[in-house]
Amino acid sequence: MKQFIWLLCGIFVSGLLLGALSACGAERRPETFAARGERSSATETALEEAPPPEEVPPVPEDEARRLAYGRALWDMYQLGLLPGGEELERTTDLGPQEGNQFAIADVNGDGAEELVVYWTTACVAGMRGLVYGYTDRELRLELSEFPALTFYNNGALRADWSHNQGWAMDFWPHTLYRYEPEAGTYAEAGAVDAWDSRRNPGAFPKDADADGDGLVYFLLSENRNWGRISVPEGGAYETWTVPPVDGAAYEAWRDSLLDGAEEIKPDFQPLTEENIAALGCPRPDVTYPEPLG
Repeated sequence: MKQFIWLLCGIFVSGLLLGALSACGAERRPETFAARGERSSATETALEEAPPPEEVPPVPEDEARRLAYGRALWDMYQLGLLPGGEELERTTDLGPQEGNQFAIADVNGDGAEELVVYWTTACVAGMRGLVYGYTDRELRLELSEFPALTFYNNGALRADWSHNQGWAMDFWPHTLYRYEPEAGTYAEAGAVDAWDSRRNPGAFPKDADADGDGLVYFLLSENRNWGRISVPEGGAYETWTVPPVDGAAYEAWRDSLLDGAEEIKPDFQPLTEENIAALGCPRPDVTYPEPLG
């Protein structure tokens, strides 16, 4: 009888142990999954009730434009680099270039301000007249010429040549451009050079000088197919293969492009730290590269 009682007790105790072990396993399983990254129902509820993250409003277009111009000017000022990474020619190897100038104005008539830079701290061949625009949150080069530009309020632009080594004397040869809004750049419309009768008067084409003012012009096409030809008694000088025209033809050509437009005079400022920072773009920390050699 006693053996039977002890047998019943053993069975009862074994049942208790198995129940306890089963309960422990049920409690540990969620902890293991939670450690693996699963979310509990309480976590899901908290996430659903949390307010959405606050959206940062985009920078207004005009402010973004000025910041982009400021960054470009800092790169030129500190490193002598254009926005695309091209290195500008400098009269000093490193350091600021405060002899250069910049202006921010709507020079092409598109209703938005452009960045105009006159980079002149270089030899003549390395001087640059640059016009940048800003659309679709991108900086775009609209023109690169010699830094002697005249802007007009109809989008036309005159770019004087870097040299006047021909026969024009007091008349300075130049190229005319027109702004093309769809392309977002300036397109060359042609150029003009001249011949003053005081230079090589023996070969001067008097027949073309109908008004007798001693000056004729060469209208050069926009495709730059500008042939040169030697002139008798001209010494080392050459002139253009296109026939010369009188002042009336030149003025008609010029007026067809300018169309009575008025000149725009941007307010140029020295390229200094203070003037760049005034655009709302503080000076960045820049480590200058080691000099070569």
